[in-house]
Amino acid sequence: MLLKRQQLIYGFATSNVPAYGCPYCEAGALQLVGKLDSQVTEASKRDQDYEFDPDGVVLTFGGKLKCASCSDVVFFTGTGGLEIEHCVGADGGWESEWVEYHNPRFFYPPLKIVICPEKTPYLVKEKIVAACESFFSQPDSCCNSLRAAAEEILTDLKVDLNTASGGFLRFSDRINKLPTEKEGVKALFDAVRWLGNHGSHAGSVLTRSDAMDAFEIMNLLLEELYSDSRLKAQELARRINLAKGPVGKHS
Repeated sequence: MLLKRQQLIYGFATSNVPAYGCPYCEAGALQLVGKLDSQVTEASKRDQDYEFDPDGVVLTFGGKLKCASCSDVVFFTGTGGLEIEHCVGADGGWESEWVEYHNPRFFYPPLKIVICPEKTPYLVKEKIVAACESFFSQPDSCCNSLRAAAEEILTDLKVDLNTASGGFLRFSDRINKLPTEKEGVKALFDAVRWLGNHGSHAGSVLTRSDAMDAFEIMNLLLEELYSDSRLKAQELARRINLAKGPVGKHS
């Protein structure tokens, strides 16, 4: 169950916890068990000593999610605050109230933002898991882990890591060494490389939206290189092109 982009980038109101996808069975939706344990931080309470300011309220929260399909559980925690919400009242006029909103920072086990095809190499999966772990709290680190995953894919594709003199090839140079039949994925590698490079710079300000861009590109890259259905279609196209026509049993 791939997660919707909007669910992952933004926070949620207490009454509207998203149906995150289960990282265990990858098919079921996670549902909140009981209520969120949401509390105002002591530091923000002290800041409210003289005059209550809703914009200055800082919350911490924790909760337990359970898969509707396999019954496994996921724990999550994060921060939050108050936002004003407008609605139409019983008399037809506008009413306003302050509601709690929550911004997840950590899930355990981490949500699977990319579902890796079965043939994905183990070392690539490891880097993608690391990216999923840091997505909510550190988008910079997330993009850097996806960059590392892309480098592991190049290694799996037998692209040289070293120069003739024994030094290391830059990521961009390795991408350019991809064989002609992989020409179509060079742009995908480059996009992950650029986002990962920004994530490794001091003072980087990558957002969850940027990290989601990197995940979407990585998802397509994995499908292109390791998905059985995609590989079978590519092989079929190659055989048809070689035969310049049908390639059935009797052709």
